[in-house]
Amino acid sequence: MQTKSPDQPSVPHWLAAAEAAHQEQQTDVVAQEILRARHHAELINARLAELGIEPLAAAGIDDRGRLRPARLTEPDYEPHSYYEVRAAWNEDDKQVELHTADWEDDDPQFGRVGLLTSLADVAAARRATPTIPTPRRDYHREAIRAMDALNVDRLNNFEVEAIVTAVHGNTAALLHLADTVARNNTTA
Repeated sequence: MQTKSPDQPSVPHWLAAAEAAHQEQQTDVVAQEILRARHHAELINARLAELGIEPLAAAGIDDRGRLRPARLTEPDYEPHSYYEVRAAWNEDDKQVELHTADWEDDDPQFGRVGLLTSLADVAAARRATPTIPTPRRDYHREAIRAMDALNVDRLNNFEVEAIVTAVHGNTAALLHLADTVARNNTTA
């Protein structure tokens, strides 16, 4: 049994062991992510070397342990407006993909323009407008916000109140069904 000092709360041994085990798990997760990012950087750099591309900055790992894409070209404003091109890793295609960003933007956001299959792809990417991924919509939150906007208590027409109540019920049922399907997909 642990001795309890008056100025320090007592922590059971099992809880201290659980905290230590959790910390070890978190360290392992971070280490795996760093190894994965390092591996992807090596794959990017190997593909660039294979095509004879000498990047301005090779792919690597940033201070947070995330993949830092290779910088292939700088933006060029004259005589044409060319984008900066970076080489990143595409997890779905298991290939190097090219990203560009609008040089006129104060905080440029890089987006995919295509896969790196040949040297010509880099020249094409310089001219290609990036496709910035759109954030995923949160339909659950949107549905609840819509339900809150149609507050039955503020309506003065009993027929409209009945319709709004029915819409709320259907929306709640669909949200419940979506949550159930999501739970079942994660446990299966």
